[in-house]
Amino acid sequence: MEPVTNAPTDPMTTVPPAVADAPSTDPLLVAERLCTRYGDTCALEDASLRVCRGEIWALVGPNGCGKSTLLRALAGVGAGTVTGSVRYTAVPRSPTHANLARARAFVPQRPEVSSAFTARDVVALGRYAVGTDPAAIDRALADVGLAARAHRAFHELSGGERQRVALARAFAQLDAGGVLLLDEPFGGVDPAEVARIAVSLRARAERGAVVLSLHEPGLARAIATHAMVLRGGRVLAQGCARDTLQAATLSEAYGHPMREIAVGADAVAWIVPALSIDRDPPSAPRR
Repeated sequence: MEPVTNAPTDPMTTVPPAVADAPSTDPLLVAERLCTRYGDTCALEDASLRVCRGEIWALVGPNGCGKSTLLRALAGVGAGTVTGSVRYTAVPRSPTHANLARARAFVPQRPEVSSAFTARDVVALGRYAVGTDPAAIDRALADVGLAARAHRAFHELSGGERQRVALARAFAQLDAGGVLLLDEPFGGVDPAEVARIAVSLRARAERGAVVLSLHEPGLARAIATHAMVLRGGRVLAQGCARDTLQAATLSEAYGHPMREIAVGADAVAWIVPALSIDRDPPSAPRR
């Protein structure tokens, strides 16, 4: 369907297609043979990842497959016993808290703030370890389209706006070349906010890289350049998103048949669960 020509265009909701074949440089993040155990339970086994500038990596799989566990291991905040290695190439061998903060930022699911901070106050927290920089705070808010709401109380914002504030806090924290780690950033967010967040992530990846967990494989294929599919704490497949996020692989990961739906020759195929639905349900009984 052609867009309505007289409708206003919001640059924050226009999502360009992911470019999986963009030339990669030296890696910003190298993780090798990561394992996480909680007592006798292995939550993640032998996961390796190499992330380069400009890449958006989507971690995809069913609940409990190890997506959040892997992200927390990459962020250095994992619980349990974590083995393997994680290296951010911008961080020196003897890092300070400031070095680490500039190189990677982690945004958990449903970030909350307990005090009555404004949106700008929350973003300013991202500068705590790296030094005050008002211009960086203003720039981060502008990057997520919230400059006009900077002085609104955080608890008065919508769920999608709160998620964008959390992204801005991470943006303010990172240097160019930093890696943004996001755990389910689209949970409970409406479609328009999903598009705005996706645009912000694409712009951030141009200055560094992004690794995020997602429940929706179709959305992962739409915005990510690369993907890792997990099942039962193990890596089932990884690589270019359009090759990795195939219906057969996802059917194996989720333990349920998945199928592709595409609208138009140039559209990104959406991947959905195969459903057995009676197309002609019986008519309602007459009263």
